[in-house]
Amino acid sequence: MNLRLTPLNIVSALLITGIAWLLIYADENGWRELGSVPLFIMFLLSSITDLVFRRLVVDLKRIWLFELLFLIFVAILIVLFKKI
Repeated sequence: MNLRLTPLNIVSALLITGIAWLLIYADENGWRELGSVPLFIMFLLSSITDLVFRRLVVDLKRIWLFELLFLIFVAILIVLFKKI
């Protein structure tokens, strides 16, 4: 099995950790459990996007470049949408 570490894999691992943290240390009102839903959706999207990039780009250096550019682009879009 060829295991390659990519930026979206790292983001997916951080999202899984965040989901587990929110579910384990839930508050009495259940708001933290509700907060794990968007994290789970982001986890699914990052995993699917990672699979798409792996199919489209074969070279590991280019995967890192494209995925980092994708993450920067998404972060800029989030900041722009928050300002509107």
